[in-house]
Amino acid sequence: MWIVPHTHWDREWYEPHDVFRARLVAMLDGLLSLLEREPGYKFTLDGQSAAIDDYLEIRPEEADRVRAAVARGQLALGPFQILLDEFCCDGEAIVRNLEHGIASARRLGREMRVGYLPDMFGHAAQTPQILRGFGIADASLWRGVPASVDKHAFSWEGLDGSAVRVEYLWDGYGSALKLFEPLEKLPELIDAYLDENASWFDGEAVAGWYGTDHMAPRADLVQILRGYGGDVELRIGTVDEVIASRDHSPEALAKLPVVRGELRSHARGNLLPGIFSIRTNLKAAMAAAERGMATAERLDAWVGGVSRTAFFERGWGLIVESTAHDSVTGCGVDSTADEVESRLRVAAQTADGVIDITAPGLASHAPVGSVAAFNQSGFPRQVQAELVVEGAPSSPSVQLLEELPTVIGDETIASRDLPKVVRRIHGQELFGKHIRSWSWEGDDLEFVVADITDGDFDLADFVAVLNDKMSSSDEDHPFRVVTRVPATSRVLVARPAAGMSAVALGPDSAVAPKAPVVVSAGRLSNGLVEAVVAEAGTVTVTDLRTGVTLPDALRLVDDGDRGDSYNYGPVDGPVDAPASVEITVAEEGPLRGRIVIRRTYPLPVEVDASDRSRRSAVTREQVVDTLVELRAGEPFLRVTVSLTNQVGDHRLRVMVPTLRQGVTESASAGQYGLTVRGRTAEGGWGEFPLPTFPATRFVTAGEVGVLVDKLVEYEVVDGEGTDDIALTVLRSVGMMSVNVHPLRDEPAGSQFPVPGAQYLGRHVECSFAIDLDPDRLVEHSDVFRLDPVTVPGRGGEPTEPAVAFETTGQVALESLRRVRGGVEARLVNYSPVARPLAVAAEGTWVVTDLTGAVVSGPVDLATLEVGAGQIVTLRRES
Repeated sequence: MWIVPHTHWDREWYEPHDVFRARLVAMLDGLLSLLEREPGYKFTLDGQSAAIDDYLEIRPEEADRVRAAVARGQLALGPFQILLDEFCCDGEAIVRNLEHGIASARRLGREMRVGYLPDMFGHAAQTPQILRGFGIADASLWRGVPASVDKHAFSWEGLDGSAVRVEYLWDGYGSALKLFEPLEKLPELIDAYLDENASWFDGEAVAGWYGTDHMAPRADLVQILRGYGGDVELRIGTVDEVIASRDHSPEALAKLPVVRGELRSHARGNLLPGIFSIRTNLKAAMAAAERGMATAERLDAWVGGVSRTAFFERGWGLIVESTAHDSVTGCGVDSTADEVESRLRVAAQTADGVIDITAPGLASHAPVGSVAAFNQSGFPRQVQAELVVEGAPSSPSVQLLEELPTVIGDETIASRDLPKVVRRIHGQELFGKHIRSWSWEGDDLEFVVADITDGDFDLADFVAVLNDKMSSSDEDHPFRVVTRVPATSRVLVARPAAGMSAVALGPDSAVAPKAPVVVSAGRLSNGLVEAVVAEAGTVTVTDLRTGVTLPDALRLVDDGDRGDSYNYGPVDGPVDAPASVEITVAEEGPLRGRIVIRRTYPLPVEVDASDRSRRSAVTREQVVDTLVELRAGEPFLRVTVSLTNQVGDHRLRVMVPTLRQGVTESASAGQYGLTVRGRTAEGGWGEFPLPTFPATRFVTAGEVGVLVDKLVEYEVVDGEGTDDIALTVLRSVGMMSVNVHPLRDEPAGSQFPVPGAQYLGRHVECSFAIDLDPDRLVEHSDVFRLDPVTVPGRGGEPTEPAVAFETTGQVALESLRRVRGGVEARLVNYSPVARPLAVAAEGTWVVTDLTGAVVSGPVDLATLEVGAGQIVTLRRES
């Protein structure tokens, strides 16, 4: 029997990161001494390099001792940087996690060649393919495995058929703990354990994991095993040592049970699915940071020039840190959630910084007075941009959004204080704008300033006049000083853009839409889609090309929630009828039309304290705004549901009909794959299998698609006449974990108060789009999620792009970045059938694995076939 000493080290959870790190440093100080003292002791450091990086940041002088322990085979590190939640980030973050983790472990010797994932809340469908892309052929995990697996090993296939052998932790990652309590019964406990579980191993050596959350190594373990005295050989090993001892012959692998796709069964472990809907601000921050870094990398590759790699390493490092299964999940205490959100905001700001310093290379693609817009999607699209122009253009290609105030400064200044006007002027600049002209008539001084000017302001001339005014007036004499800008307007302009390209957008270069957006009271249309708002606040959506009509969409349903951050806890008393509805036209087209639906609901303020199976009789008004938007040329309806939360202990969902009754399955995209799911989840282990699931890119059921821009929890629920896709806007609770939960047999953690998770007084948004064209969901989801980068034009000769990369098929460009010696592109076929890559790009490209090693090539990007569910990585050498 193998004994596998380890610790499962949650980097942050019910304590923030640096509290846990202090404990980690103390633990590893002792571990290194123990490993040097006991050559037979071996330890697995939880499959994540972050633990050793955190330690060496405090104890840099111990790096050589760590290297020595790794070289002796006593300490196993990596391959992940962090033990992530695979569903709370997207696919590229998983790839970067392994890149960072492997690099970190190799700086200290080598990484463990096992995808060790002991405590994730389920596993994404494409994890096997990603592991295989790094040459990792084995994994080890616990949660999510279906009841059909009844052996200690199985073959886990990704959506393209890539498979890894899984050493199944069917008894959890602390299975050997029960063998040592009480210690004097060790022989009987081991014999009983082997007898009870013999069927799992079919004669192979049993493996027991000896460790749990934040557990320090047992210093006397070697001595205990030496004195065991039973007839079972007990051997200490690391996770990878145990797995290397297994039979990996083709014959043995062929006999393993096969599981394909995601692992989300509750059969032998709780999945804690409420993490998808708690603290939605963290999910939004994660998605924004991921999009920001991906966009900055694409713009960096397109512009070329000096290396900006250090910024990307920092930004992605912050994102990867935040993917931990007790971080972005939101199932920790408030201080942890605050730190994670701050970290993700810094990651997004790092991306903004890169975009800022690459802006000059983009700005040359538009003249002064317009903006340069960069379409970072690989798909061609209509791009829209807002800009400020002088005057109020009247053109079918320009939409006036608002006329801006002209006075930006108006004050009365005594004569003796006039010198402060001079101190405000810096060269040609005043109040952040250039001085176009000035005049001093009597007691009135007026400046005209603008962003763009041909004026030639002479400070000496102005000061001479000012001094004359001061000398000829009493020191208390008042002067009126007014600073104006020319009459200006904020406008919206649009034009087509190829994939991964820049276009100039301004009043003179904008293109009028073929079918303008038309808005009237309660109705929007753009020639492709029509949306009609009913008096009750619901919306009927019609695809004008096919005549397909979706009635009664965007109904809101609010339920009580007596659960916690891990699991929704149902309570009687749903509220779905608004007390009042207001419908307001916000924008009238022709490029963009918007209607705001304001609904007010009387919601119970909390769960009843004396009987948590019901909601309080006390209610409070809750206002919920729903913005519906159509853009010219877009065949889907954009929706944003927003509120400032006023009540606790509840779940708010928005309903999108599926156009079918009796829907049997749904599919959602995320983590570089499309996963098809039924209407139920497999139960069997102390947790009700609530069929709520994650969607990161889009979800589809029946005849309807919903595009999303962050992780959103969804469920297909029975409706009247048609089933609905229920999207969770907000889930508000007050406890990290409750001891007694209606849908879970045991606590998921300690019963800590988390008042921040109630979201009281906090603004919440959920943005999505209703798409009635299910064949183009991949392309449309790119257009929906990725707003183009815009910068003010500077004119001059446009710089030649360093790389051009456009896709016109159904394979999505997910990452494009500069790498050492060239450019790398990563694409995903979300379809269940093979598709041509359909990419136009200059240069010679080869196919590589996720490490950059060449697999085949050169290849024809237009015709290269990408298998069903396949992730393909391409590289062009400089």
